[in-house]
Amino acid sequence: MMERILGITAEYDPFHSGHAYQLAQARLQVRPDAVVCVMSGDFTQRGEPAVLDKWTRARIAVEQGIDLVFELPFMYAVNRAEKFAEGAVDTLVAAGVTHISFGCEAQQPEDLSRLAGGQFARAEQIDAETRDYMKAGYSRAKATELVSRKMFGDEMTDLMLTPNNILALEYMKRTRWWEEAGGMKITSVPVTRHGSGYRTADPGTGFAGGTAIRQMLQAGQDIGQYLAYDEEGLEWTDLTEARRRLYYQIRGILLRSSPEQIARTYCIGEGMENRLVREAARCETYEDFLTAMVSKRYTSAAIRRIMIYLLMNTEEMPVCRPYGRVLAAGPAGRRLLRRLADSEKIHIIANGNRQEEIPEEILQGLILDERAADMYNLICGKPVDAGRDARQHPWMGQ
Repeated sequence: MMERILGITAEYDPFHSGHAYQLAQARLQVRPDAVVCVMSGDFTQRGEPAVLDKWTRARIAVEQGIDLVFELPFMYAVNRAEKFAEGAVDTLVAAGVTHISFGCEAQQPEDLSRLAGGQFARAEQIDAETRDYMKAGYSRAKATELVSRKMFGDEMTDLMLTPNNILALEYMKRTRWWEEAGGMKITSVPVTRHGSGYRTADPGTGFAGGTAIRQMLQAGQDIGQYLAYDEEGLEWTDLTEARRRLYYQIRGILLRSSPEQIARTYCIGEGMENRLVREAARCETYEDFLTAMVSKRYTSAAIRRIMIYLLMNTEEMPVCRPYGRVLAAGPAGRRLLRRLADSEKIHIIANGNRQEEIPEEILQGLILDERAADMYNLICGKPVDAGRDARQHPWMGQ
């Protein structure tokens, strides 16, 4: 009988009761032999530092039922939804998953599947019309929405206005790409959100969305009832202080750099470099700068990601074949790792310090991941020791 491997993409920022519910429901539906998670590193898709470092989050994930955690490379983790999903799905496919599960807000997940199918079939037309709207000054997200309303109507398009659904659609489209390009059948396992919205908390049920939990952490409120584990001993990131430290760095970079240097940064559009310098000179705080930079064309998430690219001095994202940087594993995960050790589809990295053994087409991605860990420690007020991330060993559960 063919082995069933369940794949999950997550940030677990932090792992909460909703994540535990999704994992339990996916396990119930698939009955997998192992569960592999591809998890964002120290910076998230929304362009902010995670509330716990990646090693801690990966350990918690394994303790809560994930069998193996790979790091989603920085080049995908801090990027728009399409790229985020591409990197995550490609890594999971290379690891041999048969099913991919994800959360969604749709009460009828089959509606999402129909919309994903339509978007995939008309991808070239959608891309062309989206670019036309962007030339008119709209953000990519708004341009995509406008095109969708024209092609698929308001009811279907409303499905793509929540974060989980946005990513769910991209996961579905990427698995369809693999079905056509590689003849691989990957079964989607959507799990509808249960208990609360991503911005709300419901003390009665013990469920809260990630945004709500992070806001509670900032306010110094108790979040214990929304977690599936004991938080004692965890070193939560002070996001207010981290943002202050980040902006201090960004402001210095912008004020000392020429517009030509700034313009070379990944995802900075034509002419944006001058506005960045102007607002950095004027705005005293992270919040004021973010508010000043958000526009019809650039969403707050896009601006936050650009700030991380500036911090990282990222001009281009490397192009790498799939690799699996191991962050944590349990017994079933270790068994899977042994089978993947000689795989030609994915390069497993359990020791980042042994770079002489890492192919050049992967090394540049790993170096970027390790630099991101250094920058995370810098803005979070943690010890900065260049090479520390490379020397870190995966957590192995019993």
